[in-house]
Amino acid sequence: MKSENNFFTVIIITLMVLTVYPLIAKHLFPQYFAPSAPATAVVRSENPAMAPTGSINPTYSFEKSYVLENEKIRVIVNAPGADISRIELLKYIDPTTQRPTVLIDTENNMPGVLSDTGLTDRAVLQDVAAGDNALVFTYRKDPGILITKRLILDMNTSGLQLEVDIKSEVDFIAEYRLTAVAGLPPVTGMDARFEEALVMFEDSKLRKRGVSGIQKMEVISGNVRLAGAKNRYFSLALIPVDSDGGIYGYWDKQQSTASSQTALVGLGVSGAQVVANKDFTKKFVLYAGPSNYDEMATLQLKAEDIRGKGFFVGFSDFLMLLLHTLYKLFRNYGLAVVALSLLINLFLYPLTLKSMRSMKEMQALQPHMDKLRTTHKDDPQKLNKEIMELYKKHKVNPAGGCFPLIFQMPVFISLYNVLIHAVELRGARFLWIKDLSAPDAFITFPGSFPFIGNGLNLLPLVMIAISFLQQRLTTTGQMNEQQKAMAMMMPVVLGVVFYNFPSGLALYFLTNSIFSFFVQFNLMRQPGAAAA
Repeated sequence: MKSENNFFTVIIITLMVLTVYPLIAKHLFPQYFAPSAPATAVVRSENPAMAPTGSINPTYSFEKSYVLENEKIRVIVNAPGADISRIELLKYIDPTTQRPTVLIDTENNMPGVLSDTGLTDRAVLQDVAAGDNALVFTYRKDPGILITKRLILDMNTSGLQLEVDIKSEVDFIAEYRLTAVAGLPPVTGMDARFEEALVMFEDSKLRKRGVSGIQKMEVISGNVRLAGAKNRYFSLALIPVDSDGGIYGYWDKQQSTASSQTALVGLGVSGAQVVANKDFTKKFVLYAGPSNYDEMATLQLKAEDIRGKGFFVGFSDFLMLLLHTLYKLFRNYGLAVVALSLLINLFLYPLTLKSMRSMKEMQALQPHMDKLRTTHKDDPQKLNKEIMELYKKHKVNPAGGCFPLIFQMPVFISLYNVLIHAVELRGARFLWIKDLSAPDAFITFPGSFPFIGNGLNLLPLVMIAISFLQQRLTTTGQMNEQQKAMAMMMPVVLGVVFYNFPSGLALYFLTNSIFSFFVQFNLMRQPGAAAA
């Protein structure tokens, strides 16, 4: 009874410290409470004379912007470069702004997506034809070269087709680059870990680089069939259609404003023979949308391969389908996550029970093993033989507690991938949780603090409490003081790891911890469960 009272005393003290800590920290760390500078609006104008000044690239300007839009995306295209300065995903609301998610935004400080180098350089824009879902830019370039860039937005998918058509009065070799990624919005924290530039080859092998790690131009040669970038939830990829070779990838870093840089990723066309008085056409498709199989597969260009292949990806897709099914049943993603956790735990229950029974049997043998270690401390070979005889006599498998956990690891890895990348959890509410893709923030502080951020996250604290209770069940008097200390430290370590995790993921593992606690509690009430 005394130990339980001490446990609850520790929990109460912990909660009091976390609540009082911000008030003390405000005086100790005043720099964290400095008022933020007011946000400034970006002004766009169709008149080049009114374009923003102070640009890093003063040679770039736009004369007029055009909008291509369907139910899924809105694309802003600028003249004269036929480049995309902004892409908005209309069906995915950003929880922080409550507006459509902005996938890229160059703020008109530099050429955008689908801008080219080497194709329309020193060319004159002659005409722009605008239709309901298409834009046609026509350029003339000496000597006697007519270039057409045709952008067509598919009305049913997240794909934008680019057709490059060249007509020439003379033979020449066309070499140019097309930008696939520019103007990525800055990301911080956990999201920054998932932001990658990528180039895919014909055999579906990926070359990847963290966006923050790109420092200079790097050309990636080979049979390249895709270049782009992806973050925690979304992908942007440029794919050549019916490529006949001569395609390479590249990435680079370019100044976007006076104080920030942005990654550039793209495809290059080399050694393309343009024959006089014959049409030369290259087609590309730009995908801009969520990194899920269903959306990417609609292009029928194997863009979904950038998600990876193998068992984990396939099983993750199955779990995502199960999560969607549970959402249709409960109409709440928080409840769907809890139900998914319970279903997985019920499925793994035989392995979980076997693991716990094996660990209990090992604990029952601990006094005998300690005695053998004392008796044969100077004879390791004899000690090992006696321990193996002890296992054999009591029919205990020393690895019995580990093998079931190994079989569960693929499930846990797949679940982590599902819940960390599920765009459906962005902005999804559950109880006090306003966003299942972010920490639960039971109490929000008036500023950001060292170690704990800007909120008191309750789910990890409850997880610590449940883990403490479970450790109390499994900690026996046969354990030495060091073993007991290590056992009691594990819940704290677990809480630290999960403290700033997305609440959807924390909710899953909290449900898992509660389930495991009740299984352990029921097992410990069975005196004969470990009988040899």
